Amino acid sequence: MRWSAAEAAEIVEAARKAPVHSAGKPWVLELHNRSVYLYEVAGRSPHDPLGLDRLLTCGAALEHIVLAIRATGWHTKVVFPSDHANPDLIAIVQADRRQPPVNQELDQHRAIRLPGGDLDGDARDLVSANHWAGTELRPVDDHTVVVLTVGDGRPDHVRGGAALQAAVLAARVAGVRVRPVVHLMHRQVWRAGLIERHGLAGFPQALLVVGAKDPESVGPTAASADMARS
Repeated sequence: MRWSAAEAAEIVEAARKAPVHSAGKPWVLELHNRSVYLYEVAGRSPHDPLGLDRLLTCGAALEHIVLAIRATGWHTKVVFPSDHANPDLIAIVQADRRQPPVNQELDQHRAIRLPGGDLDGDARDLVSANHWAGTELRPVDDHTVVVLTVGDGRPDHVRGGAALQAAVLAARVAGVRVRPVVHLMHRQVWRAGLIERHGLAGFPQALLVVGAKDPESVGPTAASADMARS
C-alpha cells in the first residue's frame, strides 16, 4: 500500500512547518509505500561544528511527521537505523497498522499550524506532552524545562529535538509563550554545570523557557564557573 495523495501532502507540509534551529533546513524526506525516510543533508556550520543543532532540527521535523501520520489514523513505528553504508539516514517512520489518534495527538497536530502563544504558564504542565522513549522533559523551576536523553549520540540528539518540539506544540495548544534554547548546549562547562546544579540523570540537549525567564540562571554553579576560569 502507498500513501494517498492527501496523506503524502499532509506529511510533507507538516514537516516543512517544523522549526529550524540550525543554519538552513538540514533534512529531506522520501516517501516509500507506507514509510517516510528522513535524511540529514550534509553540511556543517562554524557555530555548530558537531551538527547538534541540525540533529535537533531533524528531530522537530520527525515529531511533525509522526503527528501527521497519526492524524490520518495510522499507528507509527519509528526506527533509528545504524546503517554505516547510509549514514545520512536519520530515521524511518513506518505506518504499520490502523489506529485512531487520541485527542492529545490531534490537538498537537493542529498546533503545527498555530502561532506561538502569549500567556504565562507553568513548565510542569508541558511534561506530559512527551512520548519519545529515552527522553525526559524535566522541569528545573516554574519556567524552565530541560530536555534530557539517556545517551548522547546522534539518535539521542534527534529524539531530544522531537521531545522539545512536542513540548512546544503542547504550549501552543494552551496558548502559552515558550522559547527553545539550544545554543547554550555547545558550551560544555555550562552544560556540565546544569547537570551539577540540578542533579540531572542524563544528557541535556536543549532548554524550553516558559515566559521571559533568562535561561542563564539555571546554568553552572559558582564552583563550576570558578573551575572554568582557573
